[in-house]
Amino acid sequence: MSKKITKFTFKSLIRLIIFSVIIFFLISYVSGQKLNSPQIIDPTISLDEKQSNFILGKTTEISNNIYQSIPENSRKQLENLNQTPAVIFIQEKINLIKEQSQGFPQKQIKEIQKMVVKSVYENTVRNIDSQ
Repeated sequence: MSKKITKFTFKSLIRLIIFSVIIFFLISYVSGQKLNSPQIIDPTISLDEKQSNFILGKTTEISNNIYQSIPENSRKQLENLNQTPAVIFIQEKINLIKEQSQGFPQKQIKEIQKMVVKSVYENTVRNIDSQ
């Protein structure tokens, strides 16, 4: 059995970058964060938080530069991504799952309690009938 040799070419790099950009925009969209939101640095926050805000600001700046370098047609497609039927369908399903899962643990606990009570009741009736 011979192993297939894979080569990492310039095309592969470009595809990886485009894929990463698309995933970044999708995650940003889903998380509800604006890409162009200004970063406000509060003097009361710690040095770690300042560094993370700095990194986030640089990342936002870089992503904006990348976004500006994308062709106009691709930008329009990315901007209108949330209006596509597939995304609308996924959003509806996510909302439905969120709606149906509210109070899920409590519903399960009630069902288990009902099953336990029913089982005890049935066992008690069987014991009484068998005597």
